[in-house]
Amino acid sequence: MKTRLLLILIAAVTLLPACKKKKEGICYCKYLSGDKTEYDLRDLNRTNALDSCRTLDRNAEAFAGSCKLKD
Repeated sequence: MKTRLLLILIAAVTLLPACKKKKEGICYCKYLSGDKTEYDLRDLNRTNALDSCRTLDRNAEAFAGSCKLKD
């Protein structure tokens, strides 16, 4: 029982850093192929960042993808 609990704890500690927290102002794109890209729009004001991410989203549609700006 203790061994199983220890293995679960080790697995949790090992896998948690692999989960990447999304950052505000980054436009995240995912594609059907499984590819993922990130565009740093933090230097833009909110309106321009939204417009830029929408443009990236329209471009990604040609490759069966979508993009979203993290709020």
